[in-house]
Amino acid sequence: MVNTIISLAALALSVLTTLIEAAPAPSPAPWGPHFGSGFPVFPGFPGNHAPCTEDRIKIRKDFDSMAPEERKAFTDAINCMMTKPSQLNQTLYPAATNRYMDYAVTHVNLTQQVHLSGFFLTWHRYYIHLFEQDLAAQCGYTGAFPYWNWPATADNLHGSAVFDGSEYSMSGDGVYVDDGPVVLSPVFQVPHGSGGGCVNMGPFAGLQTTMAPIGIENLIAGLPLPDTAFQLNKTCLTRDLNTYVAQRYCNYTALYETLETDDLQTFDHLINGIIGGAELGLHSGAHFIMGAPASSIFVSVQDPIWWILHSMLDNLYTSWQIRHPDLAMAVYGTETANNAPPSPNVTIDTPEPGWGYFDPNRYPIRNLMNTTSGPFCYKYDVAL
Repeated sequence: MVNTIISLAALALSVLTTLIEAAPAPSPAPWGPHFGSGFPVFPGFPGNHAPCTEDRIKIRKDFDSMAPEERKAFTDAINCMMTKPSQLNQTLYPAATNRYMDYAVTHVNLTQQVHLSGFFLTWHRYYIHLFEQDLAAQCGYTGAFPYWNWPATADNLHGSAVFDGSEYSMSGDGVYVDDGPVVLSPVFQVPHGSGGGCVNMGPFAGLQTTMAPIGIENLIAGLPLPDTAFQLNKTCLTRDLNTYVAQRYCNYTALYETLETDDLQTFDHLINGIIGGAELGLHSGAHFIMGAPASSIFVSVQDPIWWILHSMLDNLYTSWQIRHPDLAMAVYGTETANNAPPSPNVTIDTPEPGWGYFDPNRYPIRNLMNTTSGPFCYKYDVAL
């Protein structure tokens, strides 16, 4: 039976006609003094935050480069988060079975504002930061926050530390289920991966997801979430590791093309899909390396791989900002996904939509543009 998954690339294709004319011009601003590996510091973030100095800065690490015990400490902390009670109203959100799933529910609630919009990159940057803080506060995790280096693992997914299925991995592939090619749109499909069924190896073996996928048409057309969005729907975590997608869309050539582009609009299209054809981009490709639920835009957070997938996205965005300091404060997009319903263009002073109960404050985008100012004090171990 053909697996009829709709792609993130299809979303990127639909965004072109509605956003390209509405895109605001970049808003360049000077970056402040440099320290440590040439990382820029943007001064002047308001709020009660200690200055980000050399002795305080945290280093995010490539998951593959971390020692086994460091990797296990990270996955242990995620599993710990799943033992913490939900703080959401269980009548409204029965799928929020624990604090970890509160993050997944929050992502669903805000998907239509923080994807294919001007909030995408900075909202997700702060969302990861909140989760990192919560791992420390709830579960005592003080180690490095890892990222999954997509091109470095593209030729050997199963042999990478990320997916080797050991207790020191992010768990491996799902059990193989032959359900045909992955159909992403009427004119675009990719070969089936090597899994498709339940994950039964590594630290997340036996994990139960709680929300069913939500149709991508809701995002494209700006429709309300279905009434069943937060209905409890328990099933095993599934994965379908896809080497074809990894090698085709998440390779070093695609990475450096994205890093070298000199405008944020092109950067946005290259990460979310190649505009003008049925193709995946770097970020959307990484989701489709995994298969469902990680390839389902609304409910993807249910798979813990989401966090290190998106810290790699943040690494990519951070590296692009460093390579293009005159564009580091640029913004692109409107306040709604695919500009549906129509909404104003974002500016660096547009308030973010908040992050649920984890932080309901609506900080302006400008406050979240730099990883060494304001609430942030981190950089990546290796510049891309």
